Amino acid sequence: MNRAHTKKLVLGCLVTLPFIAQNVLAHGYISKPASRSYQCKLGENLNCGAIQWEPQSVEGPDRYPEGGPADGKIASAGVSHFSELDEQSVNRWKKTPIQAGSNTFMWRFTANHATRDWRYYITKEGWNPNAPLTRNSFEAQPFCSYDGNNQRPPTELSHECNVPSRSGYQVILGVWDVGDTVNSFYQVVDVDFGGGGGDPSEPQEWRDIGDINPSIDLQTGDQVKTRVFDRNGENPGLQTVLNINSADDGKKDKWPFLLATAINKESDALRAGKMNAKGDIVPAYGRNDVFGKADGDVDRVEIEIVKGDDGPVDPAVELSGLQGEYMIENGMATIDFTVSTNAAMNVSSYVYAPDGSAAGFGEAKVDNASHNFRIDIDKAEPGAYSLVIKGESDDGKVVQKTQGFLLKEDGGDTPPSGDYDYVFPESLSAYKAGTTVLAKDGKIYRCKPFPYSGWCTVYSDNANHYEPGVGAYWSDAWELVK
Repeated sequence: MNRAHTKKLVLGCLVTLPFIAQNVLAHGYISKPASRSYQCKLGENLNCGAIQWEPQSVEGPDRYPEGGPADGKIASAGVSHFSELDEQSVNRWKKTPIQAGSNTFMWRFTANHATRDWRYYITKEGWNPNAPLTRNSFEAQPFCSYDGNNQRPPTELSHECNVPSRSGYQVILGVWDVGDTVNSFYQVVDVDFGGGGGDPSEPQEWRDIGDINPSIDLQTGDQVKTRVFDRNGENPGLQTVLNINSADDGKKDKWPFLLATAINKESDALRAGKMNAKGDIVPAYGRNDVFGKADGDVDRVEIEIVKGDDGPVDPAVELSGLQGEYMIENGMATIDFTVSTNAAMNVSSYVYAPDGSAAGFGEAKVDNASHNFRIDIDKAEPGAYSLVIKGESDDGKVVQKTQGFLLKEDGGDTPPSGDYDYVFPESLSAYKAGTTVLAKDGKIYRCKPFPYSGWCTVYSDNANHYEPGVGAYWSDAWELVK
């Protein structure tokens, strides 16, 4: 049996921050290997629901396995609006290749917190990947743990852990137990050891070079194509084309299976499907991986959807990754975020200062894909800014997304005097009609009467649409007091 690996965490430098709703703001997730919730944010996992906007918020009762979330609710920590994370089958989630032995686990904290410990558990040999995750799915003892010394960790923190030998699909459960609340944060990581138990000395015939994602339902007359790239560029000779001949074949969980089957039939250089414990690659309903020979020339495979004449789609854009706050340094601030589209679109990103003047701009051509934007704001001043995303399709249709954020300077967190109930978002669940809060812009706001008061409790770090004075729709929920 693999013996638990325990170490003391030593922090070199701790910075004391002003106390503003620390119990509410403590959030974090495993970024390496990417957890199930973080894969949702990255767009690698689909149909995730609300967790795609806040992978850091999977918080539930502490001291697993004696306490903690109920069986079947471990992945979501029992949070009802993250229930999609509890779906469990061999093909549901994106898996990260891993090998037994020393591995690095990296946590990213959107707000750090005094920490009791971190613990890592792995599924048992012979666990059922098609049944909900329960305590019986995992080994009873952690294979790795780190003491937090009741200190606040830095923004990013790495743990070196000796991962036990396994084969095929496994789940690793990371638990961050904060030190001064009754809650913990839960992160499940879907990993694949391949068919050889994860022995790094064992040669691998295939390597993962692409994905077939069950993104949308297709219509009769649509096509799905592979685009295969080797060291010399795109290789049309290796392309596979699937024609959608019926509405049933176009269902988003079926056409990936049909495409994977076609790839395996037509190509000797590629395989598509899910790799089982024996190392066989078998087409699956839903998400499939695309593999190339380990010693081959193919570098990656992309999937292209070609809509038929009778299958138009309404253009749409999605905004993710914009933080609620950014710091001003030397008179300048930089924001970063991701925009995804479902069609070929010219995407323009406008930043507006608190007085409505233009503060930054970026643009890119995004064709049914995602693009990472980074915009510098010169002569930045503290206050509430707005980001407006405008996407225009080739046929002239325009869609827009708006989200607010705050620019702050060091030392600008001292609350001013005034009569208010809470510093936003402290005690968020207690907000009701008439509640007054001090917002990040230093002003006081009052929660509107019913039925608008329901919006006052809608907030997360990455979805701040109703944040008073900052969010794009804050006036739907709040009124300015002074």
